[in-house]
Amino acid sequence: MKHRIIKFALIGVAGLAMTACHGDLDIMQDNQLSASNMWKDASDVTLSTYGIYYRIRENFIQDEINMFYWGEARVGDYMWGPSLISRVQNGNMIDVRSSTMSAATTSTNWSKLYTAIDQANAVLKYAPVVPMKDDERGFAIGQASFARAYCYFWAARLWGDVPLNLQPIESISQPETYPTRTPKAEVYAQIGRDIQTALDNKQYLGTDKYFATADAVNMLKAEYALWMYTQQNGGDTYLDMAEEALNEIGITPTRLLSNYADVFSRDKKRNTEVIFALENDQNEGLTGGYYIYYCYPSNLIASSYRQNPVPIIATQWWSYSQNFVDLLRASKNINGDMRVDCNMGDGDYGAEGENITWPNKFLGDMSGDVMVRDCDLLYYRYALAVMMDAELKYYQKNYSGALASLNIIAKRAYGKENFYTDTSAEAVRQALADEYLLEFPCEGVIWWALIRLDKIWDYNPGLDKNRVNILLWPISASARNKNNKLEQTEGWS
Repeated sequence: MKHRIIKFALIGVAGLAMTACHGDLDIMQDNQLSASNMWKDASDVTLSTYGIYYRIRENFIQDEINMFYWGEARVGDYMWGPSLISRVQNGNMIDVRSSTMSAATTSTNWSKLYTAIDQANAVLKYAPVVPMKDDERGFAIGQASFARAYCYFWAARLWGDVPLNLQPIESISQPETYPTRTPKAEVYAQIGRDIQTALDNKQYLGTDKYFATADAVNMLKAEYALWMYTQQNGGDTYLDMAEEALNEIGITPTRLLSNYADVFSRDKKRNTEVIFALENDQNEGLTGGYYIYYCYPSNLIASSYRQNPVPIIATQWWSYSQNFVDLLRASKNINGDMRVDCNMGDGDYGAEGENITWPNKFLGDMSGDVMVRDCDLLYYRYALAVMMDAELKYYQKNYSGALASLNIIAKRAYGKENFYTDTSAEAVRQALADEYLLEFPCEGVIWWALIRLDKIWDYNPGLDKNRVNILLWPISASARNKNNKLEQTEGWS
């Protein structure tokens, strides 16, 4: 309760931010406390620590800047297409789906991600020197270190070389105000250091899943380590790191909910499978998230099916592709996949009897004429730990061990023991790809997993392997106009 009271108090603080630097900077100081020299007691630090997560949530609920656009839409036509009825998508959506983005594409904007980083920098600067109790200081440093690592992990995977700011921007004369891009190796090294600092303070982090817990830090550590091994030529040391993190979390079927759909229910927020979540709270004015893109306008749905079962909001922008619909239907009809009804609503519910599909995950309040998007979105859940453990064992060439973990996921999905039995390397790799696709649609996970497994080329053959930085993103025109020191990502315009 104390933490929730503080969390709502910080909203007022966050609303007064950005007073030290002008709005023409792309990476801006976002902490009024540092700007006004008010870092005097523990409450200043604690409020600002909670403010970091407010800023992270602000980033990930933006239109076309969120986990879906940054972590799944680019899987492309294999998974995604425009509305099945109205066939509409705007240019930015088409650009992302087809990986033809440019500096004008909305999703290339990193401004609010750096706003959260800057607030973390302020906490990490002042928490060590402000008079505080050890548990208050450890909480602040641990939370800020995790948050900074988490944000930079997104940034480095998306853009490669990115500005590495480690000091809060409190004056326009600081070099951090107009930074250059730092080599990604240095950025990744800093992410590793921040993860370790968060773990050094894990006893102070607490258990609130809207903020970092020890499990959340270890999830980031495991994902970071697998990325470093597969994409940054990090070597076996990173497999050891991933194994250490996953062992700390513990891999067991008992932590999975028996009913897959319950994981995403608005009535079961912060359930036992959730590790780290984005809170959608009416009181904060941050309700929403990317689910709006999957809902239908009422005029396209037969009146008897509006809000039961078809979610209604406004113009629908994204639908599953026919390929992915066929995959889901086959998994249900052939293998008895009990996840499919949650991952896909399916029926002849169109205004003229057309068949439509939509994701059934993350449904909000459907008691009124339009859906209220008040379901939490998930950053990390326990099933991802199990999948990363299977992936780790695949890289270790422990194929039977990989299947043991995969079969934890498969048992809930299909109700069968030892669903996967083929221990050949390619069979295991394909099984991993299959289960990422079937377990995690609409969660911003699949793009990254397919890249790690070197399978993205199979599912999005339109990606040109020979094109420089095809898996990265361009920097927005907005960022470069405000900071002429930023060079565009090579291979992009």
